[in-house]
Amino acid sequence: MAVRKFKIARGIAAFDFNDHYAVLGLPLTADNSLIRSRYLQIAKLLHPDVCKHSRVAEAGEYLSKLVNPSYNLLTQEKERTEYAAILKLLAKRLMKRNEKLNPESAIAKQLLHNPSTNRYVQSVQEIAELQYADLDRVLERTESLSELNLVYVLMEEGYQHNQPTEDTTVVQGQAPAPPSQPTVVSPAQLLVKAEQFIADKQWTMALRDLRSIIQADPTNSRAHALLGLVYMNQKLSGMAKISFQQALKYNPQEAIALQNIGKVSEGDSAKDKIKKGGFFGWLGGG
Repeated sequence: MAVRKFKIARGIAAFDFNDHYAVLGLPLTADNSLIRSRYLQIAKLLHPDVCKHSRVAEAGEYLSKLVNPSYNLLTQEKERTEYAAILKLLAKRLMKRNEKLNPESAIAKQLLHNPSTNRYVQSVQEIAELQYADLDRVLERTESLSELNLVYVLMEEGYQHNQPTEDTTVVQGQAPAPPSQPTVVSPAQLLVKAEQFIADKQWTMALRDLRSIIQADPTNSRAHALLGLVYMNQKLSGMAKISFQQALKYNPQEAIALQNIGKVSEGDSAKDKIKKGGFFGWLGGG
């Protein structure tokens, strides 16, 4: 069997990364219990002892060469934490290079134009239901999942996709319409929006607005505290603690930071553990 059979080439995988979540048909938000239950679902489809595919040997190879390695990595807490940090570094590097995201799959394009954590999770689930049902389409569907994951990890870092420009066609005999003025949203208005996104658990959207607030007003203690809350709910305890500390630096009485800073452990930054060179050299350069 050709080596290509067990490799995907779009989405996160396009940058020489193994997309372990895509292989298992999981969103990047999946926890241990979801990882295990999803693996058992796939094993029931592919394991030679219970496989109902006519190509039993091929199904077994997908399980042993593609699925099992990803499952083994994601069930190790340290490996999964470091893998998450690597994906964040990938997203930061792509944004620094002003890379424009152009996924092939329609479902990833929809997420790109209408980012939402709920929509992302639902889209992953939609593809995962069929992922291993047809062996001829395993890679195609896994690549679509990897594109969804790439869109999500970029959106989590505040990626803004350029919307199509307005139609500027001039009708003969008619003066062109004046360009529309952009709506100016104040930090206070953005803060209200961010709080609503947090209440709705729309972490990606809240993250985007909070970063915009802090860029405009770096000493906004409430924005820092809310950012810490978002990071805490994303299980990024180190970044959450830094945000809470920033909030208390600017306002020692910031209630959200005071209530939550004790809930996040200091931990070791997975980013600090990643060494430059070799596989990680692409990430390390300036």
